[in-house]
Amino acid sequence: MFKFGVIMDSINSINPEWDSTFALMLALQKKNLIEYIHPNTLFLKDGKVFGYSSAIKVSRNKKEYFTISNKRIINLNKFDCILYRTNPPVDIDYIQTTYLLDCVETNGTLVINSPQSLRDFNEKILGTSFSQKKLPVIVASKINIIKKFIKEHKKVVIKPLNLMAGKSIFLIKSSEKNKISQIKKITNNEKTFVMVQKYIKEIINGDARIIIYNGIIYNKVLIRFPPKNEFRANLAYGGKFIIKNISSKQKNSLSEIAQYLKSNRIYLAGVDMIGDYITEINITSPSGIQEIDKATNYDLSKNISSQFSKIIQSSYKNA
Repeated sequence: MFKFGVIMDSINSINPEWDSTFALMLALQKKNLIEYIHPNTLFLKDGKVFGYSSAIKVSRNKKEYFTISNKRIINLNKFDCILYRTNPPVDIDYIQTTYLLDCVETNGTLVINSPQSLRDFNEKILGTSFSQKKLPVIVASKINIIKKFIKEHKKVVIKPLNLMAGKSIFLIKSSEKNKISQIKKITNNEKTFVMVQKYIKEIINGDARIIIYNGIIYNKVLIRFPPKNEFRANLAYGGKFIIKNISSKQKNSLSEIAQYLKSNRIYLAGVDMIGDYITEINITSPSGIQEIDKATNYDLSKNISSQFSKIIQSSYKNA
């Protein structure tokens, strides 16, 4: 039995029917102790990181899906593992939290995912960099550069580098008269970098979310479809989904990525694929676990929980 500290956004604000962190907590508490920590309670003192931590029990009771008790200040190195699951934006507050978690790691406690890797890798850039079939893409803030790319590819998707769930993502066509004003708004008047991708028409066949944990590619895939008159397949925007077996083509294209993630201490990730293109590799708080869980008798969260225990055992054995 291990002791997990789960750093997450306010548990009062989640949807327990679909929240992936909640699914992980349900699985972890079956064989481990878990505690809930809100990120804004963390503080560093004398080289050690503390936070307000509460014992927590979660359940599938819709009205009372959690109970907390024994709230107190605790040294995070009292835990065997810290599970860092706050949602983007990956802003200055997020980055500063990873600095504190570096100290937790230095003092001997495993942090999932690695705070260093959360800083080193951008989810959007990481995805397109690893795609075997290269998607025409630029990262820029200058209007003229973006305008030229739109002219070349006719139809593009523009997205911020640090958000999630389809937020602030725009579809722009070269024929649109107001595209300059749109670009100005998205780039904050050329002050903010954005990613611009050629529109992938294969989105009509769905956007695949593939879960990778401890180098293992899960064999079921969440396929999301955009609703009518919407180009985003995100479930937050009304997208529908089905669960399918992973294809051999998908598995082959991800085998190297799975080992790369593991070697960089990214023990839980969600890879997004549209057709043969990898568009993102979500490493901050990948979702989709509950959707897959409900189609697999909660097999996915159970397997992730088991692998987390193995990672802890290996981590302390090699320390």
